[in-house]
Amino acid sequence: MRPYLAILKDSFREAIASRVLLIALVGIVVLLLLLSPFGLSTNKATELRRSELRRPELFLKKLIAGADKQTTPQAHLWSLLGDAEQQHLREMLNPKSGDQFSGRRGPVGNAMRRQLVDQINELLRNEEFYHAQNWRDIRLSEEGTELAGRSDLRDRELHRRNLLLLVAAFPREIHVTESTAISLNYAGATVIGPIPLTPSEFEPIFDRIVLGVVGVFLGFFGVFGSLLVTGGIIPRTFEPGEIALLLSKPILRSGLFLTKVLGGCIFTLLYASLLVTGIWLLLGIRMDTWQHALLWCIPVYVFLFMLYYSISAVAGAIWRNAVVALAMVVLFWVGLQIVGVTKETLEERLVRKLGIKEIMVAGESLITVNGQRDAFIWNEAVSGWEKIFEESSNNLYGIVGRFMASGTRFVPVYDAKNDRILALHMMLSRFGGFGAPELIAGYSEDDWERVTLGRVPDITGTILVGGDGRILLPSSRRIHQYVGLSDREQQAASFLSRISAGLLGSGMKSFREVQPDNMPDLGDNFSAAIDPLSNSLLLFGNGRLHQLASTDDGRYALSRTLECGTQEPGVVAVSGRHAVLALSSGHIRVLDTATLETVHEQHLNVGIVPRICIAAPDGSALALLTHAETVLLFDAESGQPIKWEVPENERCSGVAWSPDGHLFVSDGRLAVRKYDITRGSILGEWAGETSWVYQFYDYVVEPLWTVLPKPSQLEDFVGYIMSDNGVVASREAPSRLVRPDNLQQDRNAFDPVLVLRDNAIFLAVTLFFGCVYVSTRDY
Repeated sequence: MRPYLAILKDSFREAIASRVLLIALVGIVVLLLLLSPFGLSTNKATELRRSELRRPELFLKKLIAGADKQTTPQAHLWSLLGDAEQQHLREMLNPKSGDQFSGRRGPVGNAMRRQLVDQINELLRNEEFYHAQNWRDIRLSEEGTELAGRSDLRDRELHRRNLLLLVAAFPREIHVTESTAISLNYAGATVIGPIPLTPSEFEPIFDRIVLGVVGVFLGFFGVFGSLLVTGGIIPRTFEPGEIALLLSKPILRSGLFLTKVLGGCIFTLLYASLLVTGIWLLLGIRMDTWQHALLWCIPVYVFLFMLYYSISAVAGAIWRNAVVALAMVVLFWVGLQIVGVTKETLEERLVRKLGIKEIMVAGESLITVNGQRDAFIWNEAVSGWEKIFEESSNNLYGIVGRFMASGTRFVPVYDAKNDRILALHMMLSRFGGFGAPELIAGYSEDDWERVTLGRVPDITGTILVGGDGRILLPSSRRIHQYVGLSDREQQAASFLSRISAGLLGSGMKSFREVQPDNMPDLGDNFSAAIDPLSNSLLLFGNGRLHQLASTDDGRYALSRTLECGTQEPGVVAVSGRHAVLALSSGHIRVLDTATLETVHEQHLNVGIVPRICIAAPDGSALALLTHAETVLLFDAESGQPIKWEVPENERCSGVAWSPDGHLFVSDGRLAVRKYDITRGSILGEWAGETSWVYQFYDYVVEPLWTVLPKPSQLEDFVGYIMSDNGVVASREAPSRLVRPDNLQQDRNAFDPVLVLRDNAIFLAVTLFFGCVYVSTRDY
């Protein structure tokens, strides 16, 4: 052991004596000194942030509608605006054809939201903002009441009071959950502040910036810089004079090779340790953010360097030339990139876009939806999938909204009472983001041609069809029931929607509110399910599970509420005696619907997140589909797991129940199978024709990807450690409008054990080959 330690010590001295290492370490110290004056300060929020103005259009409608009502906050605020400002807000709400706000959507809509928020913040700085008589009927928070009763307010307190007054006057349109604001300082001076993001929004962005800085200096410059410095260690070791001297000691050739490889890692270890530890200390001391998980960057990036250096070491031992060794590393890196890009391209095209994502049983028909949100029906005549329910070519904003919503579920549901499929067509708001969607339908007698039933009164992403045929569309504070239009009214609404690109033809008369008077606030990211047997509802949001019972007049009453002790999102399903609640952390609870007590609970594996829960219409079973494309089944009578593993669990992208309780499962491609879950037998198969590209992906690209190392995934390891649940959003979803905590958004599960295992196996095999080579070579 002592000779090996001596060799390792010599490598350490060589690294210390390296001028390149000295220059790198000095550069890191200078970088850390330049970054050290940065800091974050936290104060009470005094301005409205764009994400907190949840309903811009409703805000403007309420403000303008209340302008003529005396002794109201709206009337007072409207009086504080000048004529030009009032006209500006009117044009925002009701743009004329050809003016600057007409038809604006997407990024331009976000600019409009920013203008509106800036206008509001300017109003908040007005000293005449508060007039006691106008706020006498408004219920203020404890802090707002205290500030409103004082007359000696400083500027920040005045602005804080005005913000609280605004929130109290517009509780539905403005939602403020975080009362603090963050400012970025440098040497005591405010550089950016307050940052127009909530602390919870700023935190993941800040983490990505930190990881980006570390990744640039360690991932690219660090690894390849270290390879330039250490590339000659192995070739020099096996030069005739050097190797003869080393082998004169009682050491094994394989031991010598491995020791030299470890010695070459010392450069990266010192470099990474100084940079990461310095950034970690700066974050903790200057910004009071002790990111202990950041220290994982040190071993992870050393391991990353070892993957590339193992190729350099083996090449150096074979050819004894540092230039050749470095060239082999470059070729190896290019090969990995080619395989990775090929896999990503084919996977996105064949699996994510063309693969079946949703399944629906519509009477005697089987309907599927692929990753491009296109619907298909199985055509027995041609034994293949036939496209239906197609997008109208002149609905421009609908098409844009469809693109922006890519990566999220498009879920048609079957209305058996009217023999039609229903879906929500996402529409973009004039102020950026998604607005209230259109309810669209396709009737079997019309070959499933898409028609518009009306614009939903509120933002929602869920359609629930009860056992009695009622159609419910729950939102964060309302539950709307679709009651329909006459044929003439429906034709008029559909015509106006088509000619106005979705701007007109709302069909508001076709909806009625059925929520209870004490309807809970579910927040923006909620989950809802309807019991097909009793028509009762389960709503999960803001950490609470609410059960609503159907009343004789067709409305709903709140039956009971369960405090779940968490604010994480989840998905629910209910059928008969039991319900399933699956949280984003992987915690699954099966609940008794009579009491909401837990009868069974379990956890998914680390990094696996639930995607959807669905219940069998006959009340026999419940299914949970995860983003890792696995399925869990539960008996709806006993609440216990069903001990049967779906054969497609290696790649199961969609599930559905038949009316008689049989399970339909898609394989992630173009095939659907029907199973009898009690016997585990296949009852039917519907498989579309695939091309040779699928075989190339399955038998060439996938095996190569499996056996080769995955350095790019190692770079995601620290991000996984620093995340809450180890899940990353799918690269398929380009939309910044989709909330990252939305479980319906496509995402990739990150398995740290699998990543470390695959890379460690490749490293071990490469080093083993190097040991065998130097042991059998005559030097």
